[in-house]
Amino acid sequence: MRWWMAALVVGAQLVVGTMVGPDAAAAAEVTTLREAAAARGLQVGSAVSASALETDPAYRDRVAAEFNTVTTENEFKWSVLEPVRGRYDFSRADRIVDFAAAHGQAVRGQTLVWHSSLPEWLTTGTFSQAELRDILRNHVQTVVSRYRGRVAVWDVVNEPLAEDGTPRDGFWLSRLGLGYLADAFHWARAVDPAAQLYLNEYSTETNAAKARGLYELVRDLRARGVPVDGVGFQTHKLLTSRLSALGDVLRRFADLGLDVAITELDVRVPVPADATELAQQAEVYAWAAQACLAVPRCRSITTWGFTDARSWIPAQYPGWGAATLLDESLGAKPAYRRLLAVLRDWQRPGTGPVAWWRLDDWGGTTASDASGSGHSAVVSGTTLGWYERQPTTFALRGDGAGTGAVTAGPVVDTARSYAVSAWVSLTSKTARRVVASQDGAARSAFTLSYEPSTDRWVFAVPLADSVQAGVRTVSSTSVPAVNRWTHLTAVWNAGWGRMQLYVDGVLEMTAPPSGQPPATGWTGRGPFRIGRSSAGEAFAGGISDVRVFARVVDAAEAAALADAAVGRWTFDGHTGDESWFSRDGFPRPEQVGFTADRAGRPARALLLTGTEVIDVRGGMTLWTDRSYTVTAWVRLTDANRDGRPDGAGDQVVASQDGRERGTFQLQYESDNGRWAYKVPVTDSGPTGWPTVESLAPAVAGRWTHLAAVWNAGWGRFQLYVDGVLQGTSAATTSPPATGGLHVGVSMTGGRLTGALDDVQVHQRALQPHEITTLATP
Repeated sequence: MRWWMAALVVGAQLVVGTMVGPDAAAAAEVTTLREAAAARGLQVGSAVSASALETDPAYRDRVAAEFNTVTTENEFKWSVLEPVRGRYDFSRADRIVDFAAAHGQAVRGQTLVWHSSLPEWLTTGTFSQAELRDILRNHVQTVVSRYRGRVAVWDVVNEPLAEDGTPRDGFWLSRLGLGYLADAFHWARAVDPAAQLYLNEYSTETNAAKARGLYELVRDLRARGVPVDGVGFQTHKLLTSRLSALGDVLRRFADLGLDVAITELDVRVPVPADATELAQQAEVYAWAAQACLAVPRCRSITTWGFTDARSWIPAQYPGWGAATLLDESLGAKPAYRRLLAVLRDWQRPGTGPVAWWRLDDWGGTTASDASGSGHSAVVSGTTLGWYERQPTTFALRGDGAGTGAVTAGPVVDTARSYAVSAWVSLTSKTARRVVASQDGAARSAFTLSYEPSTDRWVFAVPLADSVQAGVRTVSSTSVPAVNRWTHLTAVWNAGWGRMQLYVDGVLEMTAPPSGQPPATGWTGRGPFRIGRSSAGEAFAGGISDVRVFARVVDAAEAAALADAAVGRWTFDGHTGDESWFSRDGFPRPEQVGFTADRAGRPARALLLTGTEVIDVRGGMTLWTDRSYTVTAWVRLTDANRDGRPDGAGDQVVASQDGRERGTFQLQYESDNGRWAYKVPVTDSGPTGWPTVESLAPAVAGRWTHLAAVWNAGWGRFQLYVDGVLQGTSAATTSPPATGGLHVGVSMTGGRLTGALDDVQVHQRALQPHEITTLATP
């Protein structure tokens, strides 16, 4: 198994749990979603139709059996409630609320304020701003007052943001200004103080502009005393979705003191759907549920409909359907069985980190604890939000003097086995630079740092909690590089009495050496510090992804933690990013296919017919004017008699946008039939294209590994094919990117026909041995 596969296992362990023993036997008796969710104190529900409840007994029975919460599908939309001004029709909404009360179900009211589904009398009326504000206030308070005590949760405002995270230029914003948002929440709270008030939005499940805009919006509303209790994530998704970042996004909002919920989950499939596609769909439902379960403040999972017989998808997305948990005859699909299994069996893993600061928080002065253990760290001397390991991903940046972050108390018992890992980028070697430590009474119980006297990374543990005590150390054998992201893992094995230091996943030193008496540890009972020691020694540079384990980390896990990829798309039936950065790809068009990978495993590689491409949105993926590497496994389509691929024109494997053209292109060259790595001299205006080509022509129908390397320190471009260096370009500069990464095309064309697998990007120049490892079948 490759080292990077181990990284996927580590990441999965943080989300996926198992259940064994007597608890497993008890869980096996759970037969409905409602039973499984209730055992966890969670709500599971669906949007339901009043007319279906009234006319379809089988539908009605399934709603009662499967769900402990229901959402009104259209019955609370303004155009339904008040089609004529001043004449409300609550009959359909009443049927759902009454049904829920009779079956012990909570009700989610969807929605009070929306730019859509408004009655014509409202959208065409000539109202003054004051009149329109009174109309909105009257509507919110009339509806909420009628259902006070009977509707537990209101989606007060629905979809207020545009795709770039700015306020949507819809009906309410254009007429009342942004103040309508706060007003709606205040009006709802005034008439029902007990109801939970949510803001509901779509396409916010990733670390992208819209999610960040939503975060800033609700943080601002809360800071101004607006009674926003929670945020709903609609989660209408494709079959190929991975939801890689959903759990992390939910946690970010929960850390603001908000409840979160998945409010409109469905997963659309091209129809007719086959067994493989339905199995893939089931995994998307499972990923959504696991993300919610991993965040204690995630209160509910609601699907938008539960039977394909009544789904909104076919009418909205022609050619798509089969999006729900049950088929048209109310039979359980794989998605239902998988969701039930997750709700019934999932447990928080016990082997994950006891503290985990990603340090990519979206600003502020509190670094949240992604482990769920509650060890948040307060930042001083700086703020979070520096772009570091990737152009759109933040890190903590230390100035070497007054910066750092500190927890309220100890994180780990330093007398017992533990491990600390971190990504760091050192900017200055003029003094001791502490990455992490935990306080004792008189000194730090351990420090992980850069030591200028030896020019090495050092893991140090004092012999006792006294300033006079000696210190045990393990040092790196390699010399730390400045302005290069490096991964460090320090391990104290109390059972062996040994200290270990890993650099970039490789064990560099163990102490005491074998044959010498083991060491002993002592407990530091003070707070944990990031980028600082108790003596005030501060780190200079960037710190990212700090994890603390209350156990030993072995060599395989240390290597996995040191995974250097800033993007990895395995295309194992989805377009998700399996790296730490969770930058999922978006297919264009939405329907893409999969084929067997190089090991012959079905549906484990992306199939491209010359029309499909994958975009990585949300800003730049790589700084292309800094060192980087792009790798991919590629199989071109049918061969001509000369062995070269069919089709006219160049075929691009990967590219990243500049202003007018790609800032690099890794591709098949049609004029000579060779692989090529091309970089323009400039990304706008007339330009040349320094190119490195493969030594031999590309062979169609054969899996080939490509690696494009830009080494900014050397000022050289290199192309590897199947792990073998093909050539080096004399070009010495690389233009900076301004846009996103594309897979299977460039911004100016060149669509690929064939198959792609395991596309990776790294924000550094990989070494030849690393490329050889990636190129090993």
